[in-house]
Amino acid sequence: GTIRWERNTLAVLTYILCSALIIFYLDIITPLGLVVWVLYIIPLFLTLFLRWKYASYPWAGIFILLIAISFFLSPRDMSELFALVDRVFFAVLLIVTAFFIAQYKQTVENLQNSEERYRYLTACSPVAILVQEGGKILYINPAGIRLFASDKKEDLLGKDLVQMISPDSRDNVQQRMAQALLGAKMHI
Repeated sequence: GTIRWERNTLAVLTYILCSALIIFYLDIITPLGLVVWVLYIIPLFLTLFLRWKYASYPWAGIFILLIAISFFLSPRDMSELFALVDRVFFAVLLIVTAFFIAQYKQTVENLQNSEERYRYLTACSPVAILVQEGGKILYINPAGIRLFASDKKEDLLGKDLVQMISPDSRDNVQQRMAQALLGAKMHI
């Protein structure tokens, strides 16, 4: 429910913020030559667990800002130009990573929408649709429930499909099921 989601979101945001602050602190106390700021990739990946699919972009921006600030606060031990080039390269890498995270979230959302549409289509289909594994019925749509003259799907789930068919037709049905598993087209 909503309350559980908010707790999870708050926990993830807390992990992201705490880890970012720890990394920032480590970055400002270490010399420029130590690439502690690479650790920002960890909290960026934690944005995968946030609901908003574009959450990785603002967090990448915050991390880039922290990297820029720490550039000025870190002790100097190497060429500032070299350290700046390193940090700019990593900032670009953070942006690219944020893009891939957002794309991944979009793909997951598209898959969930596709599954919902498929469930709707099978539930509303006038044709009996069932899923079986090892001869046992795992899913059956309302048309299939009517086909087997049952009142509810729970009466059919887990039952042996072949045993529910009239003994005269079982051999024929088993042959057709074997052919279908091999990819043969069935003609009614």
